[in-house]
Amino acid sequence: MLVKFPTNQEGQQILKAGNIHFAQLKQRNRADKRTIFLTENVMIFVLTGHKLLHFDHHTVKVEAGSILLMKRGFYVMSDFVEDGLQFQSLLLYFSDEQLRRFLHKYNYTTPVKAAATNYLTVPVTPLLEAFREQYTAYFRQEPSTLAALLSVKLYEAFLLLLGTPQHASVLAFMQQIVYAQPQDITFIVKQHLFQPVTLDEMARLSGRSLASFKRDFQQQYQISPRRWINEQRLSYARTLLESTTQQVAEVAATCGFESSSHFIRIFKQRYGLTPNHIRAKKAII
Repeated sequence: MLVKFPTNQEGQQILKAGNIHFAQLKQRNRADKRTIFLTENVMIFVLTGHKLLHFDHHTVKVEAGSILLMKRGFYVMSDFVEDGLQFQSLLLYFSDEQLRRFLHKYNYTTPVKAAATNYLTVPVTPLLEAFREQYTAYFRQEPSTLAALLSVKLYEAFLLLLGTPQHASVLAFMQQIVYAQPQDITFIVKQHLFQPVTLDEMARLSGRSLASFKRDFQQQYQISPRRWINEQRLSYARTLLESTTQQVAEVAATCGFESSSHFIRIFKQRYGLTPNHIRAKKAII
């Protein structure tokens, strides 16, 4: 199952200003591993327990007393706690545009060279710990000026991170988010083809506006991205229906469709038969 962040999750403590998610106070009382999709960049203060970030060939452990910076995108993560305790973390979300404005405001635009990475860990300093304690107070009592305060506090967090001994790595990470060149469309689309992501989310992952993404895709494939993606997903879905015993809802989810009813409707439009009819026809043969 894919979980998107930030989102309005029942039972979770969230700080928002209008439609903008600024922060989430996360608590879990059991170990959990899942695939997540960050639609915004995030700064995670690990308070108790530890977090594991899984990659193809290695796993990164982030313990309490550390901050994990992550670019928007897909990750497989685990939260772990000792028996009888809770995993706790504070998540601060920030967009590319918020970070761009910060770098220009404080003149951090001179390029710093560093290896490209999707994440960075930074030890918590006493000043960052004091910041975290003050910030979490907003979850208990929201002042009337919350929206303005959250914008200011985000800049404060950036400045405190740049005041750590990891200054060069932090600045390089920030600049990479803001100034990265657009990624190859084919790589982005094929990497996330069977994930339930929108065109707008794919465009942002590629470093483009939605309009630029559609234009570049059309030029490269001579077909709209929506039509091409649906054709690939439906073709794979038909293969699964003919070769596995997965339920229709499972096939829909496996192929990147969040709605089974939507999947059934466009499948019938494409093949003239419903998924169940395709399966029944294959069984007869």
